[in-house]
Amino acid sequence: MQTRSTTLIGVLLGAVLVLALVGGAFAAMSLQQPTPAQAQAGVAGMRQITVIGNGEVRVAPDMATVQIGVETSAPTTQEALAQNTAQAQAIIDQMKQLGIDDKDLQTSGFSISPTYDTNGRAVTGYQVSNMVMVTIRDLDNAGTLLDQVVQSGANRIYGINFGLSDLKTAQAQARDAAILDGRDRADQMARTSGATLGTVLVITENVGSASPFPMLDMAMSARGEAMGAPVPVQPGEQVITAQVQLTYELR
Repeated sequence: MQTRSTTLIGVLLGAVLVLALVGGAFAAMSLQQPTPAQAQAGVAGMRQITVIGNGEVRVAPDMATVQIGVETSAPTTQEALAQNTAQAQAIIDQMKQLGIDDKDLQTSGFSISPTYDTNGRAVTGYQVSNMVMVTIRDLDNAGTLLDQVVQSGANRIYGINFGLSDLKTAQAQARDAAILDGRDRADQMARTSGATLGTVLVITENVGSASPFPMLDMAMSARGEAMGAPVPVQPGEQVITAQVQLTYELR
């Protein structure tokens, strides 16, 4: 009987010891869990300065895109479509004669819709619209092209968007200017505070700061509106901007 009691006490003491060891392990694990990393600019414990640099480049556009099309109306869909197809083909042929490549002509919209009487109930005919997105790479002759396509039958011309064929180069120049601007700012602030600039630690580009391309609002709805002298087209300048954040070591 005494032997059984001694055995039972030993088992109980062993279970308590196991629980104690497991609890200690869990406590140690909870104490050793890493804390969430904190985002830091530069190097912790080092004297440093962070500045924002801005850069700007002004460039004359060398290309433009414009939507050119024709809209026709007739009593039947067949008539309206036939008229529209003939005029649209004449416009495309004219643009090719003026030096527009096939790759720079893309259909951007085509629709057939009924027209109604003043009460909006009875169908009086059908309207067909065919729009082409045209890329103009010779801006010096853009006005002449617009005048010629109108004479060929175009009666819908919508806004010209100017752009650059080599946008990356202009963006790189603006980025370089932003870095130089940031360094000048950091150097001036460091000298004023009695320090000197050391190694650059972090450079971050703030994206989304580029200026939108200028657009010339234009809408022609009557064939005679652009006849006569070439349409005046003024591309102006494009402003390409960049912004960077720089962190320097202070010495």
